Amino acid sequence: MSRIRLVGLDGTNPLDFLAALGLLRVVPGAKLGFSNDGSFQAFVEGLDHSEANLAALIANDAQASAEPNGVWRFTYEKAATKKQEAKPVADLKPAPGDFKTFLVTSVNAWVAGNEEMAAYAAAYATDVAVDGKGNIKPTAFHFTAAQQTFLGAVDGIRSTVTEEWIKQSLFEGQGERPGSNLRWDPGADRNWALMATNPSDAGTRVDAPIEWLAFRGLPLLPSFPRGKRIMTTAVAGHADDTTFTWPLWMVPASCHTVRSLLQVDWRQRTQEGRARGVFAICTSAIRRSDQGFGNFGPSAMTS
Repeated sequence: MSRIRLVGLDGTNPLDFLAALGLLRVVPGAKLGFSNDGSFQAFVEGLDHSEANLAALIANDAQASAEPNGVWRFTYEKAATKKQEAKPVADLKPAPGDFKTFLVTSVNAWVAGNEEMAAYAAAYATDVAVDGKGNIKPTAFHFTAAQQTFLGAVDGIRSTVTEEWIKQSLFEGQGERPGSNLRWDPGADRNWALMATNPSDAGTRVDAPIEWLAFRGLPLLPSFPRGKRIMTTAVAGHADDTTFTWPLWMVPASCHTVRSLLQVDWRQRTQEGRARGVFAICTSAIRRSDQGFGNFGPSAMTS
């Protein structure tokens, strides 16, 4: 069983790290690690697959997830406002009652032996924390706002994933094309004050295979209630002062082992990390605009 190096996934980039997590969930039996050679590239072991086979598995996963009643899907009726009528939306900011219904359905599916829906429900939100409008507060990784809906954006990205694009993204590292993204790449922060031209004139770009895999990795970072607040795994802070912290390890680890690694608060734990094969700790601030959009700031790393 040979090692497959994923040159398009830099573990120090939050988007790429999330995509590496998604690969673990999509490809049964995979073990994930990161190169400690300065490239920080992800790699997988434990597979009897070639690069072409791996790309085909990911493409099949994206295509199979087109099912209208797929376990990751969640749609609810958005209340009418003075400017628009009520309409169904695929987002993560419903009224608490709508999300409770989704949770009950997820738990029933889990009892029946299907864990995936419950895994997504836990990743999306809780039924406790609400915003100033009385709607559910979603995971800290919810960066969309205004007319862009989170799960709507995910589905749009998923629908464009192809086997050829996957090969280009993962094994060549040059996968960006014009299109909408989930704002998980620090490079997607289009701050006009820091750019020479109006960013709205240039359009947005997306690496659809990597963004789809990143979404697939989200259940490894569930949210949970703390009092009346929502907390997201690996994210610390409150309101506009939050930070995502994640480890990089060189010994290939299974999905179950990685799940345990992500439950650790890695801030100030470099000594403990070395004992577990963790060679670097990465952090990225989560920035919020006045309009509600989110972005990851440039990542920092300690070893």
